[in-house]
Amino acid sequence: MTEQTFAEKISGNGALQLIGVIANCSGIISSALGIYSFFESEGQPDNSTILSAIDRLQQTLDTDFAQLGDLIQQQTQIIVDTVNRDGMALALSSSDVATDRIQAFLGNGDKDALETAEAESIRGVQFFNELGLSSYADLLFFLPGLVKAGSIRIFVLASEPLAVREPSKVIVDDISSMVNLLSNMIDTIKSTVDAAHTVNEKSHIVRCPVHPQIRENAEPPVGAPFRNVTVIDGYYHEERGQILAFFDAQQGANPCEQPSGYEGEALAAAQQARAQGVTDELAFIGIPYFEQILQSWRNLVAVPTLIDLNGTWKSGGVPGPVISVTGPSIAVDMSAYKRPMASGTIVDKSDITVTFPDDHTYTAKLQLPNVILWSNHSAWTKV
Repeated sequence: MTEQTFAEKISGNGALQLIGVIANCSGIISSALGIYSFFESEGQPDNSTILSAIDRLQQTLDTDFAQLGDLIQQQTQIIVDTVNRDGMALALSSSDVATDRIQAFLGNGDKDALETAEAESIRGVQFFNELGLSSYADLLFFLPGLVKAGSIRIFVLASEPLAVREPSKVIVDDISSMVNLLSNMIDTIKSTVDAAHTVNEKSHIVRCPVHPQIRENAEPPVGAPFRNVTVIDGYYHEERGQILAFFDAQQGANPCEQPSGYEGEALAAAQQARAQGVTDELAFIGIPYFEQILQSWRNLVAVPTLIDLNGTWKSGGVPGPVISVTGPSIAVDMSAYKRPMASGTIVDKSDITVTFPDDHTYTAKLQLPNVILWSNHSAWTKV
């Protein structure tokens, strides 16, 4: 019996039911605060809407996310630091207190309950901000906890009366830090899974006669001249040292007549199997749903602009810069030009400013339908 892959182990241990917990969580946040922005908050979500969402969130999280973390830890056979495990339990207990207190405030207007909710929700998230994790297994284990603590923190912020709410910049910075942490955790997990799946070649060398033989596949007589021929047997999709699928590149071809002509087909099939393997493993872990939660958090601090800045842009007609926006902050990946990352800010819906560390700081005007016109008179067009 062959050893199960990580994804198969999780699938066979009921984790797919737990993945539904994550999916429900992303839907709850989006349905309660889907059209709300902390950046331009002239109004406030209805108390009953938030109460209903928190109640559903609490029921969902009581399933509990810790079970998913324990399951992942078990399957990866990595012992997560006991101190950090205890720390997460304490952090999530703070989030539970915040949940209870914000419900009390929304129900009867208890200001002391609001203050407690604010303080405890901050403590819940603070633990994850200070973890500084890099281990793949640790990231997987603590990811659900961050989602729980972050979601409660967001609902507490949304519940604060406008008269006593912190300035929008403070709130945006608060949520943006959570967004960056969740994004970095997801990216690290995805890159680790991607690197674990590889495509490799299997080949061997055969001795073949220099001149055609009457009988196929015959070894040249002893002392007769021969030539070495490399035979590519096929390609295989491997995950962490375990071969998952092999694709034959010979299909019965004469080993002395190479290439067989099937190599390209076998390689393409192995590459497709690898891509599907990565997708399947990420799905079993629940990463697509965590990404939905990440997007719902990003939407809360989104700054409306004339055009959507996120995505790939063309400079001089050639695709290169990739822009990502979190709240009012802009990040520009210039690696296509072997240049360092640039960063900037959205000034208003039509204006941005970006600092390129190997050049200068430039302002830019956004022009419909898809143009960034820079202060140095250059222009980017969205791909």
